[in-house]
Amino acid sequence: MGEFYGESFSDNTGMGQSGVSYGSGFQVNNLNPALWVRNRFTTLDVGLIGQYKNIVSGNQSQRNAGGNLAYVSLSFPVGPKWAIGVNLKPYSFIDYQNVSSRTVPGTPFQAQYVTSGKGGINKASITNSVQIGRYVSLGLESSYFFGNVRKASEVMLPISNNGDDYLVSLNERTTYSDIAFRAGVAARIPIKKQNKLNLNLGGAYSFSTTLNSIQTTSFELTQLSFPVIAPDTLENNLSGGLTVPEQYQVGASLEWPFKLVVSADYSHQSWSKYRSFANSSDNLNDVGRIHVGVEYLPRFTSLNYFDLVRYRVGFSHGKTPYSINGNDVNDTNVSLGFTFPMGRGYQNFISLALVAGQRGNAGAGLIRERYGRAVLGITLLERWFVKQKID
Repeated sequence: MGEFYGESFSDNTGMGQSGVSYGSGFQVNNLNPALWVRNRFTTLDVGLIGQYKNIVSGNQSQRNAGGNLAYVSLSFPVGPKWAIGVNLKPYSFIDYQNVSSRTVPGTPFQAQYVTSGKGGINKASITNSVQIGRYVSLGLESSYFFGNVRKASEVMLPISNNGDDYLVSLNERTTYSDIAFRAGVAARIPIKKQNKLNLNLGGAYSFSTTLNSIQTTSFELTQLSFPVIAPDTLENNLSGGLTVPEQYQVGASLEWPFKLVVSADYSHQSWSKYRSFANSSDNLNDVGRIHVGVEYLPRFTSLNYFDLVRYRVGFSHGKTPYSINGNDVNDTNVSLGFTFPMGRGYQNFISLALVAGQRGNAGAGLIRERYGRAVLGITLLERWFVKQKID
């Protein structure tokens, strides 16, 4: 399936991807569907993501960078205790190319081998979130997954010094589509009177789903871009499935309203239950991860602009689904975040999250990846469905 974007938006990313129990109401918290009801304004959130990687394996190294749209989300209240949201975001992505060469036995020529992959899976969602009583809220996210992945294996076979090379290609295209569900619950419990301190509890559960998959595999042999033989379709619209395992997230936070939030989460996903199109587990492992974050607002009623900026810091550590030569690949990162108010009355926001981390370790037969990631979010607030009154 490739690498995953995760569910957190820019504000939660700056808090170590934590916040399944807490929602400010000023920005959409996508970690927990139950928290969307906290947004009492119509809220449009748009995010962009950029990433840089430095990958080392033995004496080989590689650097790459890229960016993408991270999310587009719209939330609006339709009643005092009911909010609906729509969301479009990439779920996973694949983008790689590996090149190697070997001598063709009995000849002085080198054959070049290229394996590549591109594509990914996207996610479009509708979220319903309701307030139950005074302290508890519930939410349900209904999602449609769609996308395709294209993989190719190519061999360039030289037959002379004149460039009359043969290109042997095996191309595979897999298209995915299906629906999935994620449920959430959240509670805000006052500890001190007059709303001076709250204990927040929250949890979200993503149900396991099997994505419908259609795969087509073709073989080509060309010379100087002209076919030597007619292209051969080895498999045409072969039906199958790809199982995405369940995931749960639980968290708690202490909230001093409009001042300070301290948040801690734990997430777990059973990747050992993953099944590919070929019904293989791909030797993936279950993943457990901790997320810790702090958000600080200096002074909500201040006239000083920088007293209205929200500052965040976070930490996250856990396993990835992968193992290399029997060694688990862990992922650790730290993050910083800022939310800057803007516009008339400072009712709109620009958020920036910066993440630096490392996956794996350097050593014989191992891979270490150090990465930097930036998420830029823009939040626009507006009032909809407000009944006009005449004084």
